[in-house]
Amino acid sequence: MTVAQTSRNGPSVKTWRWIAAALALTQLAAPLIASTLAGDFLKSGATNQALITPAGYAFSLWGLITVLSAGTALAVLRYGLGSWWEASVLIDASVVFVGFSVWLLVAAQDWLWVSVAVFAVMVSALIHIMRLLVRRRHDMTCPSWVAVLATITFGLYLGWSSIAVFANVAAALIASGVSASAPGWQFAVLVAAVAAAVALTTMLRGTPGYAAGVVWALVAIAIGAHNRGSAFLSTTAVVAVVLVVAATVAATRRRPIR
Repeated sequence: MTVAQTSRNGPSVKTWRWIAAALALTQLAAPLIASTLAGDFLKSGATNQALITPAGYAFSLWGLITVLSAGTALAVLRYGLGSWWEASVLIDASVVFVGFSVWLLVAAQDWLWVSVAVFAVMVSALIHIMRLLVRRRHDMTCPSWVAVLATITFGLYLGWSSIAVFANVAAALIASGVSASAPGWQFAVLVAAVAAAVALTTMLRGTPGYAAGVVWALVAIAIGAHNRGSAFLSTTAVVAVVLVVAATVAATRRRPIR
Protein backbone atom coordinates (compact mmCIF):
# COMPACT_ATOMS: atom_id res chain seq x y z
CA MET A 1 0.00 0.00 0.00
CA THR A 2 1.38 3.40 -0.93
CA VAL A 3 1.33 6.49 1.26
CA ALA A 4 -1.37 8.00 -0.94
CA GLN A 5 -3.51 4.87 -0.62
CA THR A 6 -3.07 4.90 3.14
CA SER A 7 -4.29 8.49 3.27
CA ARG A 8 -7.44 7.62 1.30
CA ASN A 9 -8.29 4.34 3.01
CA GLY A 10 -7.33 4.97 6.62
CA PRO A 11 -5.15 6.99 8.97
CA SER A 12 -2.33 8.90 7.26
CA VAL A 13 1.34 8.15 7.79
CA LYS A 14 1.60 11.18 10.07
CA THR A 15 -1.29 9.86 12.17
CA TRP A 16 0.42 6.48 12.51
CA ARG A 17 3.60 8.24 13.61
CA TRP A 18 1.68 9.82 16.49
CA ILE A 19 -0.04 6.53 17.36
CA ALA A 20 3.23 4.59 17.38
CA ALA A 21 4.97 7.26 19.48
CA ALA A 22 2.17 7.30 22.05
CA LEU A 23 2.12 3.50 22.31
CA ALA A 24 5.92 3.36 22.58
CA LEU A 25 5.75 5.68 25.57
CA THR A 26 3.14 3.44 27.27
CA GLN A 27 5.75 0.65 27.30
CA LEU A 28 7.79 2.67 29.78
CA ALA A 29 4.96 2.59 32.33
CA ALA A 30 3.64 -0.93 31.65
CA PRO A 31 6.24 -2.84 33.74
CA LEU A 32 5.64 -0.58 36.74
CA ILE A 33 1.89 -1.09 36.50
CA ALA A 34 2.26 -4.86 36.11
CA SER A 35 4.65 -5.17 39.08
CA THR A 36 2.36 -3.04 41.23
CA LEU A 37 -0.64 -5.22 40.43
CA ALA A 38 1.04 -8.65 40.35
CA GLY A 39 4.46 -8.31 41.99
CA ASP A 40 7.61 -9.72 40.36
CA PHE A 41 5.85 -12.61 38.62
CA LEU A 42 8.96 -13.46 36.58
CA LYS A 43 10.59 -14.80 39.75
CA SER A 44 7.80 -17.21 40.66
CA GLY A 45 5.59 -19.86 39.11
CA ALA A 46 6.12 -21.69 35.85
CA THR A 47 7.77 -18.66 34.27
CA ASN A 48 10.83 -19.31 36.44
CA GLN A 49 10.87 -23.12 36.69
CA ALA A 50 12.24 -24.24 33.34
CA LEU A 51 15.90 -25.20 33.18
CA ILE A 52 16.24 -22.98 30.11
CA THR A 53 14.84 -19.89 31.83
CA PRO A 54 17.31 -17.01 31.31
CA ALA A 55 19.18 -15.82 34.39
CA GLY A 56 17.30 -13.07 36.19
CA TYR A 57 19.61 -10.22 35.19
CA ALA A 58 18.75 -10.76 31.52
CA PHE A 59 15.23 -9.37 31.87
CA SER A 60 16.74 -5.93 32.51
CA LEU A 61 17.13 -5.76 28.73
CA TRP A 62 13.43 -4.90 28.57
CA GLY A 63 14.33 -1.53 30.09
CA LEU A 64 16.79 -0.75 27.30
CA ILE A 65 14.36 -2.00 24.64
CA THR A 66 11.50 0.16 25.88
CA VAL A 67 13.70 3.26 26.13
CA LEU A 68 15.09 2.68 22.63
CA SER A 69 11.57 2.09 21.32
CA ALA A 70 10.42 5.41 22.73
CA GLY A 71 13.45 7.23 21.32
CA THR A 72 13.02 5.61 17.92
CA ALA A 73 9.30 6.37 17.77
CA LEU A 74 9.93 10.00 18.66
CA ALA A 75 12.68 10.26 16.03
CA VAL A 76 10.34 8.80 13.40
CA LEU A 77 7.62 11.19 14.56
CA ARG A 78 9.98 14.07 13.87
CA TYR A 79 11.73 12.91 10.69
CA GLY A 80 9.74 9.96 9.33
CA LEU A 81 11.38 7.10 7.45
CA GLY A 82 10.76 8.56 4.02
CA SER A 83 9.73 5.28 2.42
CA TRP A 84 6.55 4.11 0.71
CA TRP A 85 6.22 1.30 3.28
CA GLU A 86 6.57 3.51 6.38
CA ALA A 87 2.89 3.16 7.35
CA SER A 88 3.26 -0.63 7.33
CA VAL A 89 6.21 -0.42 9.73
CA LEU A 90 4.35 1.96 12.03
CA ILE A 91 1.28 -0.28 12.14
CA ASP A 92 3.40 -3.32 12.98
CA ALA A 93 5.32 -1.32 15.58
CA SER A 94 2.05 -0.27 17.18
CA VAL A 95 1.02 -3.94 17.36
CA VAL A 96 4.32 -4.77 19.04
CA PHE A 97 4.06 -1.96 21.58
CA VAL A 98 0.50 -2.94 22.52
CA GLY A 99 1.55 -6.59 22.60
CA PHE A 100 4.26 -5.88 25.17
CA SER A 101 1.76 -4.40 27.62
CA VAL A 102 -0.76 -7.17 26.94
CA TRP A 103 1.92 -9.82 27.46
CA LEU A 104 2.79 -8.39 30.87
CA LEU A 105 -0.85 -8.51 31.91
CA VAL A 106 -1.57 -12.07 30.74
CA ALA A 107 1.76 -13.46 32.01
CA ALA A 108 1.09 -11.91 35.42
CA GLN A 109 -2.17 -13.85 35.50
CA ASP A 110 -0.36 -17.10 34.54
CA TRP A 111 -2.29 -17.32 31.26
CA LEU A 112 0.84 -18.77 29.75
CA TRP A 113 -0.48 -20.18 26.48
CA VAL A 114 -2.10 -16.81 25.85
CA SER A 115 1.27 -15.18 26.52
CA VAL A 116 2.83 -17.50 23.92
CA ALA A 117 0.21 -16.39 21.38
CA VAL A 118 0.84 -12.72 22.18
CA PHE A 119 4.59 -13.16 21.80
CA ALA A 120 4.09 -15.00 18.51
CA VAL A 121 2.11 -12.05 17.13
CA MET A 122 4.81 -9.63 18.33
CA VAL A 123 7.59 -11.69 16.75
CA SER A 124 5.70 -11.93 13.46
CA ALA A 125 5.26 -8.15 13.37
CA LEU A 126 8.92 -7.57 14.29
CA ILE A 127 10.10 -9.90 11.53
CA HIS A 128 8.11 -7.91 8.99
CA ILE A 129 9.52 -4.63 10.32
CA MET A 130 13.09 -5.90 10.18
CA ARG A 131 12.73 -7.37 6.70
CA LEU A 132 11.76 -3.91 5.47
CA LEU A 133 14.39 -2.01 7.46
CA VAL A 134 17.20 -4.34 6.39
CA ARG A 135 16.28 -5.50 2.91
CA ARG A 136 14.58 -2.30 1.72
CA ARG A 137 16.88 0.17 3.42
CA HIS A 138 17.64 1.85 0.10
CA ASP A 139 14.03 3.09 0.01
CA MET A 140 14.48 5.30 3.07
CA THR A 141 15.23 9.00 2.64
CA CYS A 142 15.32 9.90 6.34
CA PRO A 143 18.56 10.96 8.07
CA SER A 144 20.89 7.95 8.19
CA TRP A 145 21.01 7.98 12.00
CA VAL A 146 17.23 7.51 12.17
CA ALA A 147 17.47 4.44 9.92
CA VAL A 148 20.33 3.04 12.01
CA LEU A 149 18.47 3.71 15.27
CA ALA A 150 15.31 2.04 14.01
CA THR A 151 17.22 -1.00 12.74
CA ILE A 152 19.12 -1.45 16.00
CA THR A 153 16.03 -0.93 18.15
CA PHE A 154 13.72 -3.32 16.36
CA GLY A 155 16.57 -5.77 15.76
CA LEU A 156 17.30 -5.93 19.49
CA TYR A 157 13.57 -6.21 20.19
CA LEU A 158 13.25 -9.12 17.75
CA GLY A 159 16.44 -10.83 18.90
CA TRP A 160 15.32 -10.99 22.52
CA SER A 161 11.69 -11.74 21.67
CA SER A 162 12.50 -14.51 19.19
CA ILE A 163 14.19 -16.45 21.99
CA ALA A 164 11.77 -15.37 24.72
CA VAL A 165 8.82 -16.84 22.84
CA PHE A 166 10.41 -20.29 23.19
CA ALA A 167 11.05 -19.67 26.90
CA ASN A 168 7.35 -18.86 27.18
CA VAL A 169 6.50 -22.14 25.43
CA ALA A 170 8.62 -23.97 28.03
CA ALA A 171 6.82 -22.18 30.87
CA ALA A 172 3.42 -22.98 29.34
CA LEU A 173 4.31 -26.66 29.00
CA ILE A 174 5.40 -26.79 32.65
CA ALA A 175 2.16 -25.13 33.71
CA SER A 176 0.35 -27.81 31.70
CA GLY A 177 2.03 -30.57 33.71
CA VAL A 178 5.30 -31.33 31.88
CA SER A 179 8.26 -31.98 34.19
CA ALA A 180 10.32 -28.86 34.81
CA SER A 181 13.42 -30.93 35.63
CA ALA A 182 13.46 -33.11 32.50
CA PRO A 183 16.20 -31.88 30.15
CA GLY A 184 15.16 -33.79 27.01
CA TRP A 185 12.15 -31.78 25.94
CA GLN A 186 13.84 -28.53 26.96
CA PHE A 187 16.79 -29.43 24.74
CA ALA A 188 14.32 -29.78 21.86
CA VAL A 189 12.82 -26.37 22.63
CA LEU A 190 16.28 -24.80 22.77
CA VAL A 191 17.32 -26.41 19.47
CA ALA A 192 14.15 -25.05 17.83
CA ALA A 193 14.93 -21.58 19.19
CA VAL A 194 18.48 -21.71 17.84
CA ALA A 195 17.37 -22.99 14.43
CA ALA A 196 14.94 -20.08 14.17
CA ALA A 197 17.65 -17.64 15.29
CA VAL A 198 20.14 -18.85 12.68
CA ALA A 199 17.49 -18.65 9.95
CA LEU A 200 16.53 -15.10 10.96
CA THR A 201 20.18 -14.07 11.22
CA THR A 202 20.68 -15.17 7.63
CA MET A 203 17.47 -13.53 6.40
CA LEU A 204 18.35 -10.25 8.13
CA ARG A 205 21.90 -10.28 6.75
CA GLY A 206 23.61 -10.45 10.12
CA THR A 207 22.26 -7.12 11.34
CA PRO A 208 23.99 -6.46 14.68
CA GLY A 209 20.95 -5.42 16.72
CA TYR A 210 19.25 -8.75 16.14
CA ALA A 211 22.42 -10.75 16.80
CA ALA A 212 23.02 -8.85 20.05
CA GLY A 213 19.51 -9.59 21.32
CA VAL A 214 19.84 -13.31 20.54
CA VAL A 215 23.31 -13.65 22.06
CA TRP A 216 22.19 -11.81 25.20
CA ALA A 217 19.29 -14.24 25.61
CA LEU A 218 21.34 -17.38 24.92
CA VAL A 219 24.16 -16.40 27.29
CA ALA A 220 21.54 -15.77 29.99
CA ILE A 221 20.01 -19.20 29.26
CA ALA A 222 23.46 -20.80 29.61
CA ILE A 223 23.93 -19.14 32.98
CA GLY A 224 20.37 -19.93 34.07
CA ALA A 225 20.74 -23.62 33.15
CA HIS A 226 24.09 -23.78 34.96
CA ASN A 227 22.56 -22.23 38.08
CA ARG A 228 19.77 -24.86 37.94
CA GLY A 229 22.31 -27.70 37.75
CA SER A 230 21.99 -28.63 34.07
CA ALA A 231 25.47 -28.67 32.58
CA PHE A 232 24.06 -30.32 29.44
CA LEU A 233 21.63 -27.50 28.64
CA SER A 234 24.14 -24.85 29.69
CA THR A 235 26.69 -26.28 27.26
CA THR A 236 24.03 -26.49 24.55
CA ALA A 237 23.29 -22.79 24.99
CA VAL A 238 26.99 -21.94 24.75
CA VAL A 239 27.25 -23.91 21.51
CA ALA A 240 24.17 -22.04 20.31
CA VAL A 241 25.91 -18.72 20.93
CA VAL A 242 28.84 -19.86 18.77
CA LEU A 243 26.47 -20.94 15.99
CA VAL A 244 24.63 -17.61 16.00
CA VAL A 245 27.88 -15.62 15.98
CA ALA A 246 29.17 -17.75 13.10
CA ALA A 247 25.92 -17.25 11.18
CA THR A 248 26.16 -13.49 11.81
CA VAL A 249 29.71 -13.31 10.46
CA ALA A 250 28.79 -15.41 7.43
CA ALA A 251 25.69 -13.33 6.68
CA THR A 252 27.64 -10.09 7.05
CA ARG A 253 30.23 -11.25 4.53
CA ARG A 254 27.47 -12.07 2.04
CA ARG A 255 25.77 -8.70 2.55
CA PRO A 256 25.44 -6.88 -0.78
CA ILE A 257 27.65 -3.82 -1.28
CA ARG A 258 25.80 -0.59 -2.00
